[in-house]
Amino acid sequence: MKRLSHKVKDSSIPDSIGRPQPTSTFDIQQGFTLVELMIALVLGLLVSAAALQIFYTSSVNSRRQEASSQIQDNSIFGFSQIQQHLRRTNYGAKSTSAYDEYFMNHLTPQGGVVLTAPDGASGKWLNNNLSGLVLDSAAIPDKLLSSSASANSVSNLNGIANSDQLTIQYQSSQEGLFDCEGASIPKDFYVIERYFVRMDNTVTPAVPGLACASAIYNYKESDAGSATGIDIKAYTVPGEGTATPNNLAGVGTIVISNVDYFRVMLGVSDSTGFATDPENSRIGYIAIPDGSDLNAQLNNRRIVSLQLGILARSNNPTVTPQANSDLSFTVLDKTDVGLNATAIQGPTYLRSVYKSTVLLRNARGGL
Repeated sequence: MKRLSHKVKDSSIPDSIGRPQPTSTFDIQQGFTLVELMIALVLGLLVSAAALQIFYTSSVNSRRQEASSQIQDNSIFGFSQIQQHLRRTNYGAKSTSAYDEYFMNHLTPQGGVVLTAPDGASGKWLNNNLSGLVLDSAAIPDKLLSSSASANSVSNLNGIANSDQLTIQYQSSQEGLFDCEGASIPKDFYVIERYFVRMDNTVTPAVPGLACASAIYNYKESDAGSATGIDIKAYTVPGEGTATPNNLAGVGTIVISNVDYFRVMLGVSDSTGFATDPENSRIGYIAIPDGSDLNAQLNNRRIVSLQLGILARSNNPTVTPQANSDLSFTVLDKTDVGLNATAIQGPTYLRSVYKSTVLLRNARGGL
């Protein structure tokens, strides 16, 4: 057998003394220069910074949208529920010797906007808005009535130590109605509802919220005109033997969370033909008068509407370039007011003002 052999071509290069030197068949690989590395590093940082900025902006916008949704969910839903109750105001009111039951003011028995309570000075309790009523066998205290800047109602605004308190009253015209605390109102029973701002201690840290406390009672003329009156500390549902305690003087239930301020204005008119001649209704809006000013403000005027305003904030803080100290708000007649020192030092929340005007349909008719 013939043996085949392979010859390898000598590609050696002689050195200076004539010895051949081997040469590589592969090219030499070169790395990046320092300048190229620095350029790549700078470009990478620029891309990373752009990506981080997009992420930060997206996160901020997402938090602001979430905060806005929180305010709308809390405030708009809560406002809608309150408006339903306000529209019942003054239903079941009673007439006086001067005016019929539709002429609602501080003298209307079982009147819708509760500004006065009987003191029993005459030995009976038949006078004022809470005619015939007592609480724990004593006169109902003024602190439970509608008032401007109530000591019961807190505020987070600078220079305004207290929010308003609104107390309303109406009669249940049908089965299936519930008061502001969720209690079922027996048909033809009356309910008193007190709206105010208090600290909500069920969350940590405690935050202010708009609360409502209520009392249900059954009006009987014979009991109202007695020396003892009708005690609203509790009520008994027909067919039940056990009395249910009321909560008018208690802490109530939060109906709108995260409320910094609550303001109420009364729409009053001196028109005697309010329902038949609306063009000449002459409605003016005033703050809730204090007890010493009620006669001067309301003796010959009727309450026909209510204006409500709240300053609400989000549940969670947001990122914003505007500091709390730079914020100012207008809530009805309170214009360009800022936050108080406690709120300024707190987290930055999204805040918004909500307003509503409610015409009281049960105070429109009559003379």
